[in-house]
Amino acid sequence: MIKIADPSKCCGCTACQAVCPKDAIIMKPDVLGFLYPQVDEDKCVDCGLCEKVCDFSSRYPQLSADSLRMNVRHQDPEVVANSQSGGAFTVFSSSVLSEGGTVYGAVLNKDFTVSHVRACNEAERDMMRGSKYVQSEIGNSFRRIKEDLTEGRTVMFCGTPCQVAGLKSY
Repeated sequence: MIKIADPSKCCGCTACQAVCPKDAIIMKPDVLGFLYPQVDEDKCVDCGLCEKVCDFSSRYPQLSADSLRMNVRHQDPEVVANSQSGGAFTVFSSSVLSEGGTVYGAVLNKDFTVSHVRACNEAERDMMRGSKYVQSEIGNSFRRIKEDLTEGRTVMFCGTPCQVAGLKSY
């Protein structure tokens, strides 16, 4: 059973929550609003999957100076005006959607919370454009991504480095 005694050892990626077969883990905010796993011991069956999936600091080291870098700018000025990072997200996600794939990214909700959602078309994807600068609620995105991949779909996930590491671990 996962227990976070030292918050610096957890990035709040939600991989432990997603992998739990009994839904015994929920993500609870601390006093600053950062999400950490909390286990319902009555539901937990001590399968160890949450501990096995949690290893972000040693499994995903910092990028080296030789890491791949790209500069991307969309050619459509309207896309650039409605995007961040030169519209790179729109460029990459358009390619995935044109192949029948799915795109996962963060949206700003009406109550000003941020959550990850799934898009199957450009209208749904466009809600994801623009930076949010806060931790998003992943919800069931990891599980849905696994389903999409199992069904043979191309998947694009856009999130924080910790969320990407959590997804890779999951």
